[in-house]
Amino acid sequence: MRLSSFSLWFLAFIIGSVSARFSDFESFKNTFNLQEHLGSLSIYHEPYFTGLSSAFPESCEIRQVHVLQRHGSRNPTTGDGVTKAGYLAEVQDKLINGSFPINYKIPDNPFQFIKSWVPVVDVSNADKLSSSGRLELFEMGREVFIRYNTLFDANVYEINTAAQGRVVESAEWYSYGMFGDQMANKTNFIYIAEDETAGANTLSDHKACPVYNEKNVDHKETKEAQSNWEDIFLAPIKTRLNLYFSDYNLTNDDVKSFYYLCVFEIALRDESDFCSLFTPSEVINFEYNTDLKFSFHGGPASEWSETLGGAYVHNLAESLRSVYNETNYQKTFFAFTHDTHIIPVEAALGFFSDVTPENPLPVTYNPYTYSAKTSSFVPFAGNLITELFQCQDQKFYVRHLVNQQVFPLTDCGYGPSNSSDGMCELSAYLNSPVRSNSTYNGTDTFNVACKANPTNVTVHY
Repeated sequence: MRLSSFSLWFLAFIIGSVSARFSDFESFKNTFNLQEHLGSLSIYHEPYFTGLSSAFPESCEIRQVHVLQRHGSRNPTTGDGVTKAGYLAEVQDKLINGSFPINYKIPDNPFQFIKSWVPVVDVSNADKLSSSGRLELFEMGREVFIRYNTLFDANVYEINTAAQGRVVESAEWYSYGMFGDQMANKTNFIYIAEDETAGANTLSDHKACPVYNEKNVDHKETKEAQSNWEDIFLAPIKTRLNLYFSDYNLTNDDVKSFYYLCVFEIALRDESDFCSLFTPSEVINFEYNTDLKFSFHGGPASEWSETLGGAYVHNLAESLRSVYNETNYQKTFFAFTHDTHIIPVEAALGFFSDVTPENPLPVTYNPYTYSAKTSSFVPFAGNLITELFQCQDQKFYVRHLVNQQVFPLTDCGYGPSNSSDGMCELSAYLNSPVRSNSTYNGTDTFNVACKANPTNVTVHY
């Protein structure tokens, strides 16, 4: 599934000299794709890194592939808060029954569409995949099977999946894409509980880490970061939209609810009039609000990111090392999970070197040019694919793909081309200081720091 992507990073480079807190992106309205800048709720798309080719390198053969896959696009989830199904359903009711006093007499009122609007958020569908989410995963499974067809020489393939319904269904659709009506015969599903019983074999990170989860680690810092930023960037939006209501002052949550109706209507029916309420620059500031959350809560700005993501990286490393036993090693690995698991894994791999606990994202302005963009790394159906090649020099080389785009590894040398190609020789990759603590000690670190529970489930990442 290859969708064209407008590069926000390139755009930020162009406007880098602009010092205003809210840069004007209106001149890019003909190329700006709002759907690709909705944080972790964005549609699936390729990010922009360096334009490196994702084709298999010449003189190399693919030997192993690891897929870490997020579930597809979904309905809002259950629970409390402005992003949840119950809250948004109440907002829908208020818009229809007039509890939000929209002044339709104002010419060009952008809320005019409410007169004929049909709500789509249904509480009974909370947590479920959308129809497009099912299609996304089926198509991805098909493409992976085609791309790595030479590795599919086993009778049965292990499918590791977090046990939550939408993740399991995503894994099933993906598997149907790979194997069609033979799916049941070709797969062995391993279901990983999303609680403390998972131990270091988690596919839901912090929920399997008792210390982190029960003590609400990072919760205060995350909430304060988002609250600070929301008070700044939502203020002008409220001022602008207040003009279209009679004797009513919008709250921060009101504005956020309109934004999340935009987001989930796109996920459920591919378009939304609510999106027209916001300018491109406002959408990008919403995107930054999501990035603050993922960065501070278990992400690269947290002291815990390497711990939470390190167990996966350790298992990945052990599987990569297994190729040295040329007569008996597993060639394909599949793990299905959530966005909140993938970001810590990528942090433990060293993907976000510009965002650290010592140098976190700022909470008073949007710097635009930062690496940890959830829109790019964990949109709906986002994935991290690790490829292992053996080349003519008989050495093994590692490469990462993020949503089918080559991630530019820069800490462990080059591939056999001796140029920037996103590849690293296996031993240099495993021993790089950027990730060596995780590749060698990730599971032990998780168990000790988390006081994790033992598990009898063996998961192959």
